[in-house]
Amino acid sequence: MDFDKIKELMDDENQNDFQLPTSLENLKGSQMPIAKIRKTMKGEIAIQLVGIVLFFAVPFFVNMYELPRAVYFIFMFITSLMTLGYLAKMGWFLRRTSNVGQQTKETILNFIHDIKLTMEVYKTGIIAGSLLLPVSVTAIFMGSEQYGKDRFSEWFLLQMPTTTLILVILGYLLSVVFIYYVTVKWADKLYGVHVRKLEEILTQMK
Repeated sequence: MDFDKIKELMDDENQNDFQLPTSLENLKGSQMPIAKIRKTMKGEIAIQLVGIVLFFAVPFFVNMYELPRAVYFIFMFITSLMTLGYLAKMGWFLRRTSNVGQQTKETILNFIHDIKLTMEVYKTGIIAGSLLLPVSVTAIFMGSEQYGKDRFSEWFLLQMPTTTLILVILGYLLSVVFIYYVTVKWADKLYGVHVRKLEEILTQMK
């Protein structure tokens, strides 16, 4: 009887018995990041929709001149369209990933791919929105009756000294960069952490 061969077969069986629970444990562990991502996304969609309604309601509580009020509504309408675009993308993502309860390596990999694409759309929408939001905010503050009728018109039509114009442009660009930076960091905190966790789980399962 070949005892060495029997020992080798027993070692192989023990090794296989050890790997199976580890793989199952990784699959179970992936459920938590996926559930957190889906829950966070649902909450963000609700908050964004409420935010759009509140932004459109602001001019009704502030005494504004006609031009800044019109500019505010036009810019907010465009911003809202872009926002609704990436919210629709998020909704599509939630529907697409609604059946990830039975998880495999392939479903987790597809989930990671879809969430990364969704986040790129999200960031693109924020960049576009950040180019318009400063104008809307300025219309609210400078277009109120306490600043005078021509204050916003001069700013909007760039009727100002060269030095002031340069400062306005720099302030505008800085506000855009700041909004984008905060948004990227916020998105990474909400979603990026969980995506990296899923990638670690996939690496352990290989």
